[in-house]
Amino acid sequence: MEQALDKQVLLEVNHLNVQFQLKNGKQAKVVDDVSFVIHKGETVALVGESGSGKSITSLSIMRLLPMPPGQIAAGTIALNGKNLLELKNKDMSSIRGNDVSMIFQEPMTSLDPVFTIGNQMIEAIRRHQKVSKGQAREMALQHLKDVGIAHAEKVITEYPHQLSGGMRQRVMIAIAMCNKPQLLIADEPTTALDVTVQAQILKLMMKMKKEQQSAILFITHDMSVVAQTADRVMVMYAGQIIEDAPVRELFLQPKHPYTAALLKTMPSLETEMTRLPSIPGTVPPAYALPEGCRFAPRCPFVMAHCHKRTPEPRFIQPNHSVRCHLFAEEGALAYEGQRSAT
Repeated sequence: MEQALDKQVLLEVNHLNVQFQLKNGKQAKVVDDVSFVIHKGETVALVGESGSGKSITSLSIMRLLPMPPGQIAAGTIALNGKNLLELKNKDMSSIRGNDVSMIFQEPMTSLDPVFTIGNQMIEAIRRHQKVSKGQAREMALQHLKDVGIAHAEKVITEYPHQLSGGMRQRVMIAIAMCNKPQLLIADEPTTALDVTVQAQILKLMMKMKKEQQSAILFITHDMSVVAQTADRVMVMYAGQIIEDAPVRELFLQPKHPYTAALLKTMPSLETEMTRLPSIPGTVPPAYALPEGCRFAPRCPFVMAHCHKRTPEPRFIQPNHSVRCHLFAEEGALAYEGQRSAT
């Protein structure tokens, strides 16, 4: 993939902590000390198993968390240097859907079933642009054509339930891109689609990103999608980012044991296998996180102190960070010896 068009920071998240108050009185720490940047023109993938905190991170950026029970307990989220967490709801509404847009995982639950596609698109355009209803309708038609909908004049009069899953997802992309956002957040936008439609949607998103000079935060658990779309990859586990690296480097030289295990679960045409590898165990629940490293109970390279001390992020190369005790001095040699033996 191409690198970011420039290195100007668009979004900067620092030490974000998100927790949920449970009915039994416990607190679930869903996002814990998460920090990252996204540059203008860059496509960044946020990957990890279900329950790792990916979607909560994206909802926090959009300030769409249900509060209560959710709460952003600490941290900052800055867009072009402006902390979104300090904005009033009215000011955030002018940014949401304009400067930052989001494509949700299931468009049927995101599109309003009682309004036509045209009504929903016209509202999205007029909310942020000073145009007449007629002008907004023409813009909506053009955006539908841009996402590959041939019969836009017909689709604009239809309701969401009258469209296929692929068509609804195209409509969602058209709505998300209609105000030319600086940042597009795509949360599993192709999960419910067949592979042919999935490829079309990914190609379309990359085309529109290039035309509009947008950055994309792509949230997925599909590593093959990451390989096709991303410039950089952030791996999330149990509420923490445990590895952050350029996409090629991460695929060729993953450092964190969890990242390596994720990549091994990908099917390959070069290797014969009767069953895909899996990672033993499950992601720990956010209300019962283990002490020390959160991946330790599942890690094949676990050391005694992994169960006691929480690893801090460490840059092992200028653009490659990892949160793992194996890359502290006491663990690095043992890790390399075990890796070479496997």
